[in-house]
Amino acid sequence: DLELDIQYKTMAGKKLDPSNIAQGTDFVVEVRIKNPGDRGINYEEMALSQIFPSGWEFNNSRMDQIQAFANSARAEYQDIRDDRVYTYFDLKAKKEQVYRLQLNAAYQGRFYLPTVYCEAMYDQTISAQQPGMWVNVVSPNTL
Repeated sequence: DLELDIQYKTMAGKKLDPSNIAQGTDFVVEVRIKNPGDRGINYEEMALSQIFPSGWEFNNSRMDQIQAFANSARAEYQDIRDDRVYTYFDLKAKKEQVYRLQLNAAYQGRFYLPTVYCEAMYDQTISAQQPGMWVNVVSPNTL
């Protein structure tokens, strides 16, 4: 009853394979969440949980006092931590919202990208997830 699509892209908008990224690369994670409208209701009190590998860092646009991506949906609230972002929002029936974050492949090594999970906080029957995976941040000379 909830659709979740996650894509990793270059800063120019081209698809990027997150399993091998050159150290120093800036990139974007784009999360699309859609309420297909099958239940005929708006989804309220939604929570998107994103935890990032320790080899990646993200740009906290609130620190820059700017809106990083004008084409991203505005969340009701975002809880930004060192390694994770929790995004809270409502989602109308048959609508989708897109959230984007800028990341950097900062440290070389092999790291685990945990499962990304989105759910209605008070109705566990409304949820979607994308499984985690291993990712590598490699020397720029090896790609």
